[in-house]
Amino acid sequence: MRDENRVAERFDDMGKIVCPELCALSGSLQNISRTGLKIYFPVPVSVDLEAQNEYEIRITLAKKIGEPPLVLVCVPQWVREVEHATEIGLKALYSPDQSRYMNYISELETEKKDDFFPEII
Repeated sequence: MRDENRVAERFDDMGKIVCPELCALSGSLQNISRTGLKIYFPVPVSVDLEAQNEYEIRITLAKKIGEPPLVLVCVPQWVREVEHATEIGLKALYSPDQSRYMNYISELETEKKDDFFPEII
């Protein structure tokens, strides 16, 4: 999906993904937003998009090592196989950790603003 079609800005991020219902192996977080995330598994993963199944995704955020994993309940929106691996775009439906989730996204938004340097000519 193109960035201009996104409901919410996505932030490149890293973290460990655990979702045994999708894959027995851990995956990795590629990006996250207020409305969803993109994850990667190092193996092919079969996902039935038609079923609209909800999955509990546990994310150990690289920037928050030592904190409990962030829990999101998501539904897959798209799946792409890439060189014997799988990328999955997920829509976040809700989170038992909603305040932590929104606070984390706010931190990423602030970091992006703080990293902005106007171009000097």
